[in-house]
Amino acid sequence: MRNLTALALVLASAGAAHAIPLSSLLGGASITAGDKVFDHWALNFYGASDGRTFNADNIDVTPLNDGGMDPGPGLHFSVLNGEFNVTGDGLYAYLDTSFGFRISVLDPGKLIKDNSLILTDGFVTNLGDNGFYIRETIGTAAGLDDLGVKEVEFSWLDGTGLISNLTDVANFTPMQSIWVTKNILVWATGIDETASLQGFEQRFSQQEVPEPASLALLSLGLVGLGVARRRRS
Repeated sequence: MRNLTALALVLASAGAAHAIPLSSLLGGASITAGDKVFDHWALNFYGASDGRTFNADNIDVTPLNDGGMDPGPGLHFSVLNGEFNVTGDGLYAYLDTSFGFRISVLDPGKLIKDNSLILTDGFVTNLGDNGFYIRETIGTAAGLDDLGVKEVEFSWLDGTGLISNLTDVANFTPMQSIWVTKNILVWATGIDETASLQGFEQRFSQQEVPEPASLALLSLGLVGLGVARRRRS
């Protein structure tokens, strides 16, 4: 078995904060981490080779209020009750889902700048062709990727070996709000193979912007400096 649990454990702050089931968020609720609010949650699609349906009650979303300016506040996703587990069927077993949400600032002096995605918990067993993968887009509107694309993966492929890309980052100019869309794929082939995604998290770094009064004082200072230079000349 190959697992990544020991590589990146859930932060202590995640365990102390209050988790909200993804089902509540998809039902219209929002969650706040630091001064960032996460709302407009939507399930885009879900499909599984075994015909099962998606139970969003099995995904807990916990705000990460630590992190300061960088890596900033964020969310931890805990997958419960084997919701993202797949056992091979001898051909190609999979589950494929996508959901998205919006992130906005409550404090206009702290804009969103850059975003990271990290796989924190999961495993693959009886290695052959099995694993899990998340592709995430960041955009100025729902479904867009104009601010960046991130990809993380933990899998095994005969002939290639272990793929362990646990972290990815998207860099963009400071924004008051952004939209995130996640596409999650978990798969296994042989009947003795299993893949299980159990946890991932993301952070949203911040950049302070001067208050209007500070900008006015700065402008006056620059004007004064220009006058002084002209007098000296």
